Amino acid sequence: MAVQAGEAAPVVPVARRKRRGQLGLVGVIAVAGAAAAALYLVLAPLLALLATAFRGPSDLLPFEPGAHWTFDNLIEVYVNTPLLSTVVPSTAIFVAGSVTVTFFTAFTLAWLVERTDLPWRTAIFTTTLFPLLVPGVVMAFAWTLLFAPNAGWINVALRAALGLDSPGPINIFSMGGLILCQGIASVPFVFLLLGAAMRTMNPALEEASSASGARPLTTFFRVTLPVLRPGVLAPLILATLVALEQFEMPLIIGFPARINVFATRLYFDLNPEDELPAYGKAAAVALLFLVAAIALLIVYNHLIRRAERFVTVTGKGYRPTRYALGKWRIPALLFVGTYLAVGAILPAIVLVWTSFSGGSSEGMSLDAYKLLLADRRFWPAVGNTFLVAGLSAGIITLIGALLAWQILRLRFPGRALLDGVSFMSIGIPAVITGFAVMVLHLTFPIGLYGTVWILVLAYSYRLAVSTRLSRASLIQIHPELEEASVASGGRWLDTIRRVVLPLLGPSLMASFLLLFIVGFREFTIPMILQSEDNWVLSVIMWKLQADRQTAQAAAVGTLILLFVTPVIFVLRRQLLSRQGES
Repeated sequence: MAVQAGEAAPVVPVARRKRRGQLGLVGVIAVAGAAAAALYLVLAPLLALLATAFRGPSDLLPFEPGAHWTFDNLIEVYVNTPLLSTVVPSTAIFVAGSVTVTFFTAFTLAWLVERTDLPWRTAIFTTTLFPLLVPGVVMAFAWTLLFAPNAGWINVALRAALGLDSPGPINIFSMGGLILCQGIASVPFVFLLLGAAMRTMNPALEEASSASGARPLTTFFRVTLPVLRPGVLAPLILATLVALEQFEMPLIIGFPARINVFATRLYFDLNPEDELPAYGKAAAVALLFLVAAIALLIVYNHLIRRAERFVTVTGKGYRPTRYALGKWRIPALLFVGTYLAVGAILPAIVLVWTSFSGGSSEGMSLDAYKLLLADRRFWPAVGNTFLVAGLSAGIITLIGALLAWQILRLRFPGRALLDGVSFMSIGIPAVITGFAVMVLHLTFPIGLYGTVWILVLAYSYRLAVSTRLSRASLIQIHPELEEASVASGGRWLDTIRRVVLPLLGPSLMASFLLLFIVGFREFTIPMILQSEDNWVLSVIMWKLQADRQTAQAAAVGTLILLFVTPVIFVLRRQLLSRQGES
């Protein structure tokens, strides 16, 4: 269209100009690099896993000489082995039981903290998060010290008080013990999600129900639960995903009881005692549970989209109603106290005490720490833990921010696929990720397998955390700010560096710290990809425990707590500053 004299030239929207390739060379490289990295970190290992399931024989990698396409792996696993008759039912019982324990406990705690006049709510909230910040292997080890049938603290105390004989009366090495431990360990994660849903619920509907003469229980079941349903079902699906991928508790607590669930079955298929790893069979096992995880993820995504129809927070100010506990205050405090004692306080105490005493009553000493600090494996493991956790958190945060920006600001073919791939990472069990990365880098060797760098790549698949946090913040940043920068002559890199990144700073910092904690406490992936050159602290603790060096294993657990505590305080300060709190 021609522009007449005296008319202003039409302004081309920044989004359109970006579609026409005016990002500049640096912008194109950054955007394309982030997309390629996402596909490599998430999709490539899964494709390698899929190929492995349909290539044979089972002891060969998918594209080694002699390998061919076949259904033999699936037939062997699903027809000729007791997978469907033993592993699947055991996994289903474990997942259903632990999710039930998790959800009942987390919902009750969240309701008491957010919607009642329970005393010491702030202290209870902080203490409840303790298991979330501690590696699962540390918590599992601490619970075995507390509830082991013969020498566990609680069992010794109960036998002394009740005059019972050894062992017992509590046997942690059972399906019931495994369910309770996993259920308690997952409570903080679900507690945070449920607490947020209850905190942002407008109490007007509940007040209207009460004003109409309905009793509190009637209001709860007829009004509160229906309104909270999307905010309740989504955490329920996530809790199921978390339980499905668990490896630490089934290995440390379930394996001595010969309880075989999905994660441990896959691990032992990859680490047989007298045979070569059966890659094809392990991949066939992984497919079933990967499909189940993705199905749960699709349901979760549907639920969080439907949640928008249930929004009850508006511009009108309100204060959430707190119900008076009255005569239920003492039972509520007993419930909270029992959870905090078993889930946080006693595990920390027994861990520290065992590190100094070795589990005996002969006195306290620093011998375990001296032996640990002199162990040639310890200091490299410390360095590897910080390196892998920090570098992977930085990589995920950077790539996630770039992905979120291009998904929101650009229009290009495959945008929905890229968004789906980044979000899919939240539904991939860690044990499958570790195995898929192993197969990919054994099949296409580039010199990383067996090094610490393979752990950095494997940890970096968790893009969903960063993309979701960055996306939520970018939605609140109007594109006009970027358009103003471009109109002033700023290049894409200048706009990102001077406009977008400063505004995304709090979200990027929160993403980095959350991912650092997740990486620091990771156990499953380094166990799958372990070698003498890439051990991390959680693996060192497991090996010390397996060698019956209890005091040194407890010392490692105690040091992990000390290492991660400063990060927790920084994260808490960062999150509070985002909310405008002091």
